[in-house]
Amino acid sequence: MKARSARIVFAACLAMGCAAALSIGLSAAAETKPKGSSEQPKSRSDWPTERVTVIGRRGNLRDWLTNHTLRGTEGFADGSAPADVGQRSEFYWQIYYMAGGKLEAHFQKLGARVPHASIEALGYVEYGTWRIDGEGDLCQTIPKVGWGVELCYWIDRRGNRVAMYYTYCGAFNRCYVGRLGPEGELVPGRAFTR
Repeated sequence: MKARSARIVFAACLAMGCAAALSIGLSAAAETKPKGSSEQPKSRSDWPTERVTVIGRRGNLRDWLTNHTLRGTEGFADGSAPADVGQRSEFYWQIYYMAGGKLEAHFQKLGARVPHASIEALGYVEYGTWRIDGEGDLCQTIPKVGWGVELCYWIDRRGNRVAMYYTYCGAFNRCYVGRLGPEGELVPGRAFTR
């Protein structure tokens, strides 16, 4: 009987110790300040982070995107550099994601109006496709972006702010897996500003 009582007391003390350690750990985590700033994000580490316990469904990427417009920016070739390069030249980038996997993209990129002419920023309106792949990433194909190669992104959403990180580049030579691609705000409807 004494051995059984001792085990019960030991188990209770162990449980109380675990509860105390857990409460200390949670209070320490609550006191840490999120990293990041009010500037535009340049990599995943620039986004504030928080520890969240999710019960049930996290959210459906298809529901986030369908009939919404991403209004933001995308990097030029120097913006496609690996994370250790600290610069990013950007151009406007807006995409309306329609139901049924179609998209309308309004964007700017460097080019020449005629062969051998001077290089300037040109505006484009293109139509393409989008889908959610088996990994839960957004994959899209736009004819004048990467020669129409399908590009896939991991999406980081914070409220209406969205950052897209490359997960698949195909033969697109200015894409690095893990690099920040388009980023901006997600707004309902077909809401182009350009």
